[in-house]
Amino acid sequence: MAFNVITFLQLAVFVVILFNINLHSASAGSKGQRASQVSETSITAEFCDTSCTQGTDKTWSGCSGDCFCVHVGNDTEGRCMRWDGDYPSAEEEE
Repeated sequence: MAFNVITFLQLAVFVVILFNINLHSASAGSKGQRASQVSETSITAEFCDTSCTQGTDKTWSGCSGDCFCVHVGNDTEGRCMRWDGDYPSAEEEE
C-alpha cells in the first residue's frame, strides 16, 4: 500500500512539472499586448543627399542646413544625416 502512495505522489509531481514546463513554453513565445511604439519624444533620422569629408585640420565639411556628418571609425568620409521630430537637442539639455 505504501508503495502505491509513493508512486502516485511521484507521478503527481511529474505531471505538475510537465504542466509548468508546457505552460512556460507556450507563454514565452506569445505575442501578448505590447507597449505602444509612440512616445512623447518621437524622432526620425534620415540621410541627406550629400556626403561629407574630414579635412587635414580634422574638421568635417560638406553638410548644409540641418544636416550633420556621420562616419564610421577612423574613416575620413561620411554621410550627412538629419534629425526630425521633437527630440531635445544637446544645447537644450545643458
